Amino acid sequence: MKNIIYYVAVVVSLFFVSCSEEKLGESQIDTTPPQLNTTDVWIRENYTTPFNVEVKYKWDKSELDNTKKLTPPYQDRVIPFLDNMKKIWIDPYVKNGGINFMKQHIPKLMVMVGSHNYLDNGGIVLGQAEGGRKITLFDINYITFEFDGLSKWEKSKIVDNIIRAYRTMHHEFGHILTQTVAYPVEYKKITPRYVSNWIIYSDSDAKRLGFVTAYAMLNPDEDFSEMLSYMLTMGNEKWNKYIDDIVVYDENWDTDVKATATAKSSIRQKEKIIADYMLQAWKINLYQLQDDIEKAMIEMKILE
Repeated sequence: MKNIIYYVAVVVSLFFVSCSEEKLGESQIDTTPPQLNTTDVWIRENYTTPFNVEVKYKWDKSELDNTKKLTPPYQDRVIPFLDNMKKIWIDPYVKNGGINFMKQHIPKLMVMVGSHNYLDNGGIVLGQAEGGRKITLFDINYITFEFDGLSKWEKSKIVDNIIRAYRTMHHEFGHILTQTVAYPVEYKKITPRYVSNWIIYSDSDAKRLGFVTAYAMLNPDEDFSEMLSYMLTMGNEKWNKYIDDIVVYDENWDTDVKATATAKSSIRQKEKIIADYMLQAWKINLYQLQDDIEKAMIEMKILE
């Protein structure tokens, strides 16, 4: 019995010796804290912390279509773009819908791309929304807010790029809202003439058919988001003029009074459904939201 106890003691002692001498290799997991630059810190303070939003502006091919030739945004364009987008998108929605509304429905990932994203048919993709979780914005390198020394024409071209980019954000956010709470089916019956080859139409053609833009002719969902984004980024006066100026001509190039009235009425019917939807589904007064966004755009000098 003493011998058995002795042998066990020897085995145990060898076990502890071998364990104490065993050396593990270095961890394959990178635990180094990320090095944040001033842009990263700004994004964390203005988007990530208050709204739990991740913004990717550095190149990450896993977030993009690898069949397209795309480039990252210039870093000096990132903060100005995001700062002004917050003023004419996030802040007005927070004011009118509440902070919890925005926290709940804001996409949790935003990917910024510097270049255009061309389609095979020659069109340009301005933004993409994926299931309400992710939004990708293109054309960032074409956006600047430096207007000093520019002619009126030069500024107008830059302002067109700015409004188009932010209109895209409002458009994609409209998709998120309608994917969460569906809009009334009556909307789809107002102008049922939706077409896949919308690109062959001009916006003027589309308006004469009761659509706010040619792209709105693709399907009812795009129609709804186009309407919402245009209303929110034009301001009430310009929006009303945009619709009131619609004229439909007959084959002799005379004003077709009936067709003109029908086109205007179709868009106004859609407007009413959208306003009612925003109020009933989200308790947001569409026209107050429109007014707050217009004031922000005037302050930014992109609307006059």
